[in-house]
Amino acid sequence: MAEKKKATNKKTTNKVSKKVSLKNEETKSVAKKKAPKEIKKEKVVKEEKIVDTYATKIKKDKKESKFKKWFNNLTLEQIIIGGVIIIAVLLIVLIFVSTKNTKTKNGDDIVLSVEGKTITANELYEKLKEQNGRNVAINLIDDYILNKEYKTTDDMKEQAKATIENYKNTYGDNYNAFLEYNGISSEAELKELLIKNSKLTLITEDYIKDTLTDKEMKEYYDNNIYGDISAKHILISFNYDEDATDEEKTNKENEAKAKAEEIIEKIKNGEDFSKLAKEYSDDEGSKENGGDLGYFNTGDMVEEFEKAAYALEVNEYTTEPVKTTYGYHIIMKTGQKEKPSFSKSKDTIIKKLVDEKKSEDSTISVKAMIALREKYKIKIKDKTIKNDYNNYTKEAITTTTTTTATDNK
Repeated sequence: MAEKKKATNKKTTNKVSKKVSLKNEETKSVAKKKAPKEIKKEKVVKEEKIVDTYATKIKKDKKESKFKKWFNNLTLEQIIIGGVIIIAVLLIVLIFVSTKNTKTKNGDDIVLSVEGKTITANELYEKLKEQNGRNVAINLIDDYILNKEYKTTDDMKEQAKATIENYKNTYGDNYNAFLEYNGISSEAELKELLIKNSKLTLITEDYIKDTLTDKEMKEYYDNNIYGDISAKHILISFNYDEDATDEEKTNKENEAKAKAEEIIEKIKNGEDFSKLAKEYSDDEGSKENGGDLGYFNTGDMVEEFEKAAYALEVNEYTTEPVKTTYGYHIIMKTGQKEKPSFSKSKDTIIKKLVDEKKSEDSTISVKAMIALREKYKIKIKDKTIKNDYNNYTKEAITTTTTTTATDNK
């Protein structure tokens, strides 16, 4: 019985398999018959898309034509105004984006942050103000008022250019290192600093001139103004090389002094000064004229020579050789002019006093700028910078007073 059931099951299974395969074949044949119609539909769709795209392009071209026509009819002013509006909108967007998450809950700008710790613009400002606020503020003020007081001249530019070339020749390949060491970022900045220094020199000199008194100038006239004198000399040079040892230099100097003393003895014995100058002097510029130097005044000659010449009477000569950097001199005073009047000497006196005060007082430029700022009525609103500036001015005045008092001892 079991065997019969198995046989029956096999027959049933075979029948089902045959039916399924028949249905699959029917499905394939139907699909083959329907395929051409579907392909036709796809072609129609594609044709419709091409038509739609062409129509869209025509509409787009019409819109673009209208836009071009509208744009071409705009005036220059309308274009500029439109551009400004667009830029303004972009700036607003940019500011919004850039400031997003850059402010604290209190509204302070955040400069930087690390591990959740933020440093605001106010905190940074306070710290910078404490460290260098006074100098930055002073530089900003001074740049403004110096440029207002003095225009930048061609001479200032040429002088700055010459100084820069001198630095380049001096430092060579280390020129950029020189700039960096001095905190100068570029050659243009160096040029601006040099021009500023020229203006600072002018304001300093003008300040000294304004503070000079008639009493000071009269005293200088009485004690330091002389008439021109004329003189002739015989120079005996040291004649040693630059690389000579100290011992060699000393020997050469002693030889020059001994020779000068011999010539003085010849003059004492009645020999003619001019003839001796032509024979022995090492000054090629004056020996052929008998050593004649013509007329000169204070500041024209080296100090040792000048003092010795002014101390002589007319036709008197030095009985001891006068030593200068050039060698040993024998000097004869040949003429003396009268002292010029005070009014004629005033310009010379002012120049001399200005130079003296600049060399004697190292803070004179600081005082000049303090006076200039007071002239412009500078008001410092920040208390920290104001206190720092007041201490700075007091220190400058105190330093000047101390230096002067020390010099007078």
